[in-house]
Amino acid sequence: MKVFLSSVISGMEDYRAAVRRAAETLGHTVTAAEDFGASPLTPQQVCLAGVRDADMVLLLLGARYGVPQRSGLSPTHEEYREARGSKPVLAFVQSGVTREPAQDAFVAEVSTWEGGRYRETVDTAESLSAAVTRALHRWELSQRAGPVNEDELKARTAALLPTQPPYAGGSALLHVVVAGGPVQQILRPNALDDPGLHRDIQREAIYGERPVFDSREGVQTPVVRGTTLLIAQASAQITLDEQGSVRVTRPARVVSRGNPIAGGIPSLVEEDVRDRVADAIRYAGWLLDRIDSAQRLSRVALACRLVGAGYLPWRTRAEVAASPNAASMSMSGSEVADSEPMVLPRAALLFDGARLADDITVRLRRQVK
Repeated sequence: MKVFLSSVISGMEDYRAAVRRAAETLGHTVTAAEDFGASPLTPQQVCLAGVRDADMVLLLLGARYGVPQRSGLSPTHEEYREARGSKPVLAFVQSGVTREPAQDAFVAEVSTWEGGRYRETVDTAESLSAAVTRALHRWELSQRAGPVNEDELKARTAALLPTQPPYAGGSALLHVVVAGGPVQQILRPNALDDPGLHRDIQREAIYGERPVFDSREGVQTPVVRGTTLLIAQASAQITLDEQGSVRVTRPARVVSRGNPIAGGIPSLVEEDVRDRVADAIRYAGWLLDRIDSAQRLSRVALACRLVGAGYLPWRTRAEVAASPNAASMSMSGSEVADSEPMVLPRAALLFDGARLADDITVRLRRQVK
């Protein structure tokens, strides 16, 4: 691989040399700021181009943040932002040092995005060399199933979107699907029968931080159909297959028990749709971590379908509050609205869920209205 080394240079020379030795010993090519010759571009433009040309970034975070550029970020921070989401970043944080406040915030940002998956703490150049060797080896093992075919991943995700509501009543349903790549078997057949997995799925769905099941409803007995596990309530369901593909289905509307028209005219409330999509995205991220802690699935495709919208008006909470019993309805509203599959780094499910839900909701709204 082409590996780009990103860090403050001054005071980190021994650590940078340790990273280079470890990566080159494994046969990788390392590039860093000091490797670039004269160029009409600025040094930072050259480095950012080096990040884009690399297969992976090794990020080394010590005490110093570096001099902010015109963007307000240090060169290392700019390089991280350039790489994040488009290629793997293996981060190594120096311990036993007093970090500058801006560097503390930078470390927190990296830790939040990567979720600790590709982040290690080191205290000496020697421990860093060993940590880099381990991290690169783990990454190579995770990629042995082959590269991610994005077209295949999108097609597999789209195929999991249902075309008809599985429930009676014509209620609007949201289907959020996540499929991972590179394609491989994540769960053996007997794993889908595991009562412990069933309990964990139900517990998180009902009592987790962002639940996707209604705690007032019972849960049906889990069923395995072919290679897919189904756990369902009367109006919601979760499916999981042996390849780690997840589908979360739930009502698009928030309806009070015993009062199906609470809030006036039944409507699709934009903020409720967005929150329900965000909850489903986060749940899928949690479930992938539950079944694939080794991170064999490095990238995911995410898609959403709204079925049964019909002629329900699409309104904001403010619009409902201002006029609960009157709303304009489109006579050509779409029964099915889609957010086409998008391919993302897996970490985005847990740490970019709100932004992804915003984007998906806008696409659904345009089609319904």
